[in-house]
Amino acid sequence: MKFQRYESRYQAGEILAELICDSYKDLKERLYDVPDEFLCFAIPNGGVPVAEGFCSEFGIKYDIMIVRKIKIPYNTEAGFGSITTDESILINKPLLAQIHLSEDQIEKSISLTKKEIKNRLKLYHKSENLQEFYQKTILNKEIFMIDDGLASGFTMLAAIQMIHKYHPKRIYIAVPTAPLHTIQKIEPIGHIDKIFCPNIRDVWQFAVADAYQNWYDVPESEVLEIISQSKYYIQ
Repeated sequence: MKFQRYESRYQAGEILAELICDSYKDLKERLYDVPDEFLCFAIPNGGVPVAEGFCSEFGIKYDIMIVRKIKIPYNTEAGFGSITTDESILINKPLLAQIHLSEDQIEKSISLTKKEIKNRLKLYHKSENLQEFYQKTILNKEIFMIDDGLASGFTMLAAIQMIHKYHPKRIYIAVPTAPLHTIQKIEPIGHIDKIFCPNIRDVWQFAVADAYQNWYDVPESEVLEIISQSKYYIQ
């Protein structure tokens, strides 16, 4: 059957929930019976409306997890690693070896990324010291990591590395679209229990936008509006 592009990110979240309901009976029953044993983390900006649609089906809560790429100084559209909300750092070592940055350039890029994260935390009225919050909310929970799609998967891997530190019971990735080669790259990683993705494409030239009828970059103003009105966002 030909894939029908998602009307919106919110609808993509609903379809992710349908995938679980249709094909994973045990997980579906736990989601409905003990929703407090689950928690979602949405990667802003695009992951937030997806999480809203997903959580609305099961009545489970979600929070945002800010993950920022560490930009290459001479090509700021690209990154050689990622930093998460609690300042966990994941470096793309093979790439870093190829681009020949000095120690000073690396440290400056990391410092700038940390400042970006602090600014985002202020925007979303979050504490800069989140370790205690994560220790309480993640321990022994089943965690869904949600974004509007995977490309290289590196940002998601950085987020999962952070989540794993706080000893969840299980970690799931739930994304509306991804290339097969990225799924195959991250699926064997020991921290991940399952990847849910209704649209896996066996292509090398991949764009998350291709899975959506009306693609646009979600502005921060829209994220703030969604979370301020949400029944499911952890305020």
